[in-house]
Amino acid sequence: MLKISGSIPIIISPFFWLLAAAIGWMNTFTLQGTAIWVGLIFVSVLVHEFGHALTAVAFGQRAFIELVGFGGITKRRGGHIKPWQEFIVVLNGPLAGCVLCGLAWWGKEILQVSHPQSVLTYVVSMAFYVNVFWTVINLLPIQPLDGGKLLSIALEGIFGFRGTKIALFISLVLAAGLSVFFFVIQAFLAGALFMLFTYEAYRAWKASLSMTQQDQNLILQHLLKEVERDLHQGHKDEAQAKLMQIREHAKAGVIYVAATEQLAQLWAEKGEFQTAYDLLESVHTKLSIEALRLLHQLAYTLKKWEQVAKLGDGTYQANPSYQTALINATSHSMLAQVRPAIGWLHCALRDGAPNLREVLELHEFDPIRNDPRFLEFVNELAPRKG
Repeated sequence: MLKISGSIPIIISPFFWLLAAAIGWMNTFTLQGTAIWVGLIFVSVLVHEFGHALTAVAFGQRAFIELVGFGGITKRRGGHIKPWQEFIVVLNGPLAGCVLCGLAWWGKEILQVSHPQSVLTYVVSMAFYVNVFWTVINLLPIQPLDGGKLLSIALEGIFGFRGTKIALFISLVLAAGLSVFFFVIQAFLAGALFMLFTYEAYRAWKASLSMTQQDQNLILQHLLKEVERDLHQGHKDEAQAKLMQIREHAKAGVIYVAATEQLAQLWAEKGEFQTAYDLLESVHTKLSIEALRLLHQLAYTLKKWEQVAKLGDGTYQANPSYQTALINATSHSMLAQVRPAIGWLHCALRDGAPNLREVLELHEFDPIRNDPRFLEFVNELAPRKG
């Protein structure tokens, strides 16, 4: 990583140079041409990102620029700015590119008259065409391009949070259509790029379906970050109070589920298993993998055998271990369901469960102990004893 310090620090990834060099080589097939293109791409991307960064600084934020494989990113810190200010911050990136494009066009017109065959004329001409191309592409209403962000800000201002979801759906449809178009005309690099945009837009759109207006509440987001710090420092009572506050105000959405999961974990650590179980059960269709495992264990601890069996497949897929398989086997045994109980015992054996014969002596396996299929499984373990 190359780091350039300053009021707006710049970090340049090695992959930026590699990709710029690859683009230059594919356009010129000469070392000199490649070097020119690397310089053009570097200056063009940097001017674009400074358009974002300088505007953000003007609105009281701190900014730094990263040049990565597929272009640049302006990251910001500081206070929240108003939607119209956010719109201008995003817009000024492409506007800076337009200014550079205009300067390049002016220089091109002058140099083509006085020095039509010079290297400088070529550089300025390419600067014009590169910035025209990139500015037009970047203003397409597709995430994560600036045009997609501008559309999202505008629609959110008109429709509220629903506007964000609409913008993401438009982004998804348009990116997919352009990807197909470019592949049809055999512009494979552009097709692959828009296919990547399609995938990212789909992920963002799908995630937005479970989000609510409260997920954008900066106060609640700040509280959740404070909870992480409290837990890291061992201040569990303070964290618990803040998690309850988040749930009370959020009511639904991603931030509500995250607070519910952490609160359930704290109750479980205190031995309040029923309280923890009730919390997770209320959002069981939206749980993370870790929270699903906790719900599974809580159901087992509380002897809610039907719920353990119901959660069994999903929990094992997320955490394929002999402990999970044994919990599932136990639940099916208590429900007198022989076939699935033995199936899970086979999974536990395959996953390396130790002392399995001793485990099978537990009273939880009494409901199926005399079943011929269970006895056959026990007998199969005999050669492995010791």
